[in-house]
Amino acid sequence: MIRVLIIDDSEKKIELISKILEEGCNLSPENIAVAKSVSEGRSKVTREYYDLILLDLVLPLFNDGDPDENGGLCFIREIISAGDRIKMPTQIIGLTEKEDAYEKEKEEFQSLLFSVIHCRQRDSEWIGMVKYAVNYAVRCKDAVLNSLKHKNKYDIGIICALSEEFKQLKEAFGGDTKWENVYLEEDIPFLFKSTTITTINNSNVRVIAAMAGRPGVIPTSILTTLMYLLFHVDSVFMTGFSAGFPSKNLKLGDILVASSIQDYATGKLKDQDGMLTLLKEIHQIEAPTCLTLKMQEFIDDENTQPYLMSKVRKANLLVQGRDSYMPMISATCCGPYVVTSEEFIKELQEGDRKLEGLDMEGFGLYLTAKLLSNKTQKGALWIKGIGDFANPQKADGYHNTCSFSSATLLYKFIKEKM
Repeated sequence: MIRVLIIDDSEKKIELISKILEEGCNLSPENIAVAKSVSEGRSKVTREYYDLILLDLVLPLFNDGDPDENGGLCFIREIISAGDRIKMPTQIIGLTEKEDAYEKEKEEFQSLLFSVIHCRQRDSEWIGMVKYAVNYAVRCKDAVLNSLKHKNKYDIGIICALSEEFKQLKEAFGGDTKWENVYLEEDIPFLFKSTTITTINNSNVRVIAAMAGRPGVIPTSILTTLMYLLFHVDSVFMTGFSAGFPSKNLKLGDILVASSIQDYATGKLKDQDGMLTLLKEIHQIEAPTCLTLKMQEFIDDENTQPYLMSKVRKANLLVQGRDSYMPMISATCCGPYVVTSEEFIKELQEGDRKLEGLDMEGFGLYLTAKLLSNKTQKGALWIKGIGDFANPQKADGYHNTCSFSSATLLYKFIKEKM
């Protein structure tokens, strides 16, 4: 809603204009301010912004002073020359009942790209002109706000925890030249980059991406929150590398999509027979069905895995000994530790045999998405390659491969399913 300042020394005219604004333009009294002189008007526009000023042409320079036939023009000249000291309104409309003042000031007002309305007492045409001007100002402001909102509206947000993951994400989406920096007025300690993907249906999907810069649920939760609140995304995805649970189905380099993510580190620490024991409280969040069903259909497509491997080979990221990486959907878990213990992994598996993956960020992603996404948004999906099995042999050899392959899978998923 717009804010209007009436600058007029006539109580009767102020009352009439206020009634027009409230009843004829649906403005609330809180959005209407009044000043009775050039001095008071100047003071108000110094402190606050008004979209529209309705300005009497014959106006006293100070409160309780005599009306000055040049008062309205004096006010306009002052605020134009004041520069940044005042909050310049979008529009100023001169109002006068006096025929001579109307004829005298009309030309100068128009030269400054402002308009003058002659308020003839026996003619209601001027009331319609005021209503039109106010409603036009409302539509203009709405258009600007909608434009700004749309400018910051993205369809998909993508998060990586670490710089090496983010680098491979950019490569999988076409390289650095396909991305642009997104500059924000707010002082936010993250670098956002954007790109646009044209889908197989010839629609454009706007993508915003960033890295948290460190592992853990808190940085990921903060970044996920920004994706929803700053960029109004419909879905948030996370790519990169994670640990896996050794099994006959899962091998190094395979890609997991988390059907659910469990927080394994929540509970109560208790001394038990001289040992410090964690009495776990299992918290698990499911991925949105609308995304997992699409992803399963995509993974089952006979062209998906060959496409994935062709891109990995072309990027020269095949790890010796493995030439086929399989995407799959499965349950994962999350906690605050870098795990290199086979005993700990066995303990987690005993608690839930369906678990296949382990990282330090996923629960923050799913929890934040669950709290912030609404009926029109689709939630979040975690997609990571298996870089190690959380054992003492844990190494970094698969990190780039997993980061690239998980991002490549997401890129093709967006093109075909979003």
